[in-house]
Order: sequence, then C-alpha cells, then structure tokens
Amino acid sequence: MGKKIEDIIRQDIKKIAPYVPGKPIEELQRTYGIDIEKIVKLASNENPLGPSPKAVEAIKRCADKVSRYPEGSGYYLKNKIAEVFNQPVDNIILGSGSSEIISMGMELFLNQGDDVIFPTPSFLIYKILAYKIGAVPVEVPLQDDFSYDIGMFLEKITSKTKLIILCNPNNPTGTIIYKKQIDELMEKIPDDIVVISDEAYREYVDTDDFGTAYPYLYKKNVIITRTLSKIYGLAGLRIGFGIARKEIIEFMERIRPPFNTTTIAQEAAIAALDDQEYVKRSFENNISGKNYLYSAFNALGIKYIPTYANFILCRIPSAPAVVKKLEERGIIIRGMFGVGPEYVRITIGTERENLLLIQNLKDLVGEEK
Repeated sequence: MGKKIEDIIRQDIKKIAPYVPGKPIEELQRTYGIDIEKIVKLASNENPLGPSPKAVEAIKRCADKVSRYPEGSGYYLKNKIAEVFNQPVDNIILGSGSSEIISMGMELFLNQGDDVIFPTPSFLIYKILAYKIGAVPVEVPLQDDFSYDIGMFLEKITSKTKLIILCNPNNPTGTIIYKKQIDELMEKIPDDIVVISDEAYREYVDTDDFGTAYPYLYKKNVIITRTLSKIYGLAGLRIGFGIARKEIIEFMERIRPPFNTTTIAQEAAIAALDDQEYVKRSFENNISGKNYLYSAFNALGIKYIPTYANFILCRIPSAPAVVKKLEERGIIIRGMFGVGPEYVRITIGTERENLLLIQNLKDLVGEEK
C-alpha cells in the first residue's frame, strides 16, 4: 500500500472537526428503548409544531413525481419567494438549506489565504467552510453577555479580508445585531468586502430594532441567507434561499450544483410560504414558550441569555450529567460545551414539551426556589 491517506489529503482538512448535529430521536430510542412517541427533542431548533398542513398536503400530491429530476431553476418557488419577500426573481437563488447558500457565497469570493471574519461562538459551519476552501478563519469573540461588538469586527479588517459573515440572530446565543450596529459596520467597511448575513432565525425576532442587512442589498456587496428549516418547519427537506443583487446571483448560479433542491422540497416550500397564518401561530407559540421558560428558569436559578430566536442558551451546573439524565428520561437538549462547560442550548417547544422539560429539570437541578 502507498502513502497513508492523512499524508495525501489537503492539509486544511485536518483542521476541521466534523459537525455534530443534535442527537436524533431514533438514537435515543435505540440507546434507551424509549417509545419514540414519548421522546421530546429540544436540541436542533426545529419548529415544534411541525410543518404546515398545507406543506404536508403538497408533499403527498407530488410524491409520485420523484422518479423525475426536479425543475432545476426552481422557477415557481423563486417566484413565490419574490412575492413574499418583495424582491425581483433575478435576486434569488435556491439552496439545499441556507448552509449551501453560505457555501456558494464563500466559494465565489474567497481565494486560498483570504481572511473571512465571523463571530464566535457561532454556527460551526463557517469555520468548516473556510478551511474547506483554504481561506483563513478570523474569529471575533462576542462580549461577555454574548452581544456583538462591531468595533472588534472593524478592528479585524486588514488588506487580506475578503468576506465577513454575520449570524443574526446568532446561533447558539440568540443575540442580535441592532440597527445602529449594522449601520456602523456597513458605513465603515471597505466597498470590496462582501458581507454574508445569515438570517435563518429572522422570523422569530420580536423587536423593531433588529439590524437586518436588507437595507444594504443595493448599497454594498451583501448576500442574505434565509431558510425554510426553522419557522416554516421543513428542516428534513433541506431548502433555503439567498437574496443578493442580480450580478452576484448570476455568478453564484455558475457554481450552484445541478438539481440541488428536490421536487418535494420546492413544492412543500411554496405551500409553506403560502400559509403565513401558520407562521404567525408558530411565532406566537415561540413567544409564549419563551416567556414560560424564562419564568421557570428564574424560579430554578438557571442563568440564561435573553433570546431573539427559537432557542435559549442556558448555564446549568453539572450540565453534561444533566444532559445525559434528561436523555435517559426521553428529553433531548443540546450540550454547548464548546461555549463553556455548563452551557446548554434548549429549543423552545410546545406547551406540553416545555412543561415536561421543566418538571424534569426541577428533579435534576433542585426544587423551585
């Protein structure tokens, strides 16, 4: 046998730790023999209400079409996105989740050795994709309360900086960039720097002071990424989209993989976008669940970061043991031990799921104070 694989692969790949998703329900069933219907998953920021019934019906209607390749351009879905988000169709590109849009944006602009700036802690895919391309990841720490410090982003810019990624709201902290902050950043960054604004959790934001990058789509080199995995409840279909100026989208289309979104995903997405009443109900469930969990965490003495997303970052003493004991009881939350040894991320669930979580946390972290 010739050289070892590790001697001939690209060296940047060795720097990548595989992305570890939230533990699936099926794994808990296999490990502990728990009835799958009794398992509560609050680990992956999915919509606890599930998909819109209209999306489910659309999936059923097009199930017999799966022997054919999908409509490659996603014509009808892009037109629906253009209608809902008030953008020209030429400014929209579809992806297998918003992660693929981020990947295409990075591949389009980054050369080997270019700097890409992004926050930490944040979505791990940014660093993975940077190393995959051969770019240099430049991480900007969030402040002690996990808020953004735009001044620190600006300080990191050098002649090697090609791209800045903003996660807004940020995963896993739930914190946001405010209007004043986005204005400051966009005003001061050089015109040749590209900004990817990952706004996957935008629909959950409940403040008018949210600093979306939308106002800068035609003023700066901006790509906004959105997803139907979160509030639209289509995580299992992997469907997302990007919005940018036409000339940026045209170049992104050159590297978009053929048939990168499926027929079922496209049809379900159209139906989900049509059901804005369901989106409203999902938003309201999130607000009421968030307020309940805040109150319960306060009573239990659990510290947490106020969130603008559908999850809450918490500090729990002996967090690894608590995560394991919850799993043994059929409740999955996400350990965020890379953030700190006591951090966990908890998706906001249904009323029943939130209540069940708190009942079990009372047993594990102490009686209500």
